[in-house]
Amino acid sequence: DDSGAVVGLLDIAKCLNDAISKLEKAQDKSSSAAEDAVKQMASLQGAGGAQAEMLTQLLGGLMSQAFGGKTSPTLRSLLAGKPATVVNPGTNLRDAGMVMAEARKAALVVDEGELVGIFGFKDMMTRAIAKELPLELTAVSSVMTPNPESVSPETSVLEALQIMHDNKFLTLPVCEEDGTVVGLVGVMDLVYGSGGADGWRSIFDSAMDLADDGSEVSSMNSYGTSLSTMRQVSKTNKANLSAVNEGSDKRPVSKLRPKKPMIAAVDDSVLSVTQMLANKRGDAALVTGVNGGLAGIITDTDVTRRVVAKHLDPSATGVSEVMTANPTCVAMSDSAMDALGTMVENHFRHLPVFDDSGAVVGLLDIAKCLNDAISKLEKAQDKS
Repeated sequence: DDSGAVVGLLDIAKCLNDAISKLEKAQDKSSSAAEDAVKQMASLQGAGGAQAEMLTQLLGGLMSQAFGGKTSPTLRSLLAGKPATVVNPGTNLRDAGMVMAEARKAALVVDEGELVGIFGFKDMMTRAIAKELPLELTAVSSVMTPNPESVSPETSVLEALQIMHDNKFLTLPVCEEDGTVVGLVGVMDLVYGSGGADGWRSIFDSAMDLADDGSEVSSMNSYGTSLSTMRQVSKTNKANLSAVNEGSDKRPVSKLRPKKPMIAAVDDSVLSVTQMLANKRGDAALVTGVNGGLAGIITDTDVTRRVVAKHLDPSATGVSEVMTANPTCVAMSDSAMDALGTMVENHFRHLPVFDDSGAVVGLLDIAKCLNDAISKLEKAQDKS
């Protein structure tokens, strides 16, 4: 207190729980204010009457639930106190990878104060490791994506989400008007910045409530038989959400349309796995053990953090040495909302999915889930 006596203890979990509870109580009172905020945001970004109305219909529920009628937070507020992951064009790939691994962010390439490129985890995997480039001798400028699109730090979280959805970006550089780099936001940053899983519940709820077109069923059938070598998920992993699912939302994971998984063997080298992913334009592979069951998962981020930053030789390192072993899994019949909550709360971008027989048949990607949900809502809005 003011006299210097210690009189309390903040618990961030309690703070978050109290905040969400307060927002829920205020939701009914704030619905009209939320609509006004969305309309104002739409007008500021030049949307016409029809577009503004669509944004209101699409994101109004989110505004009401996540912000209690207040305007969406800006990217400046999300990035406050977080240093930008900056390298110069001449930085070699090994050093760039170490910076990326430390920050768990893509690298922004800056030359004399100006953003000239971006280099992400998938770029490291597909453009460098898979092609066996000498990391210490290769400058990041030779493999970066040049002149990336950037946004102002005054851009709201919801505007950034719309930009990323429209352009299919996973990350978005943030720069001041004079070109000064502020930082980088990703899909997960926007989820956390807007209330976490609860903040996005209205989008996923609405998208899954729309009439099914059967596409998720056909997509599952199209590759389910190709995974005959992947027999059983361990009982431990299969039980991960069983306790959570009792009495929970009944809409199944299948409504999220898990994508076809890319498969690697436990005795494959990191190099061979990255080359397979590069050829198939993937960013994660499920790893099968000697008995054909799921042994682990490896992602583009793992390659940078556990191989590049650790100075390991991809051709001489087995994927089993750097994969995440025994990953959390969900069933096709598990609650979709519980699966999304698991991904957000545990910072998982990917989550393996198994069928009723225990065979792994899909992989959830939270960025794809969010993109699909918004696309589905937009299509429904167009029809109505």
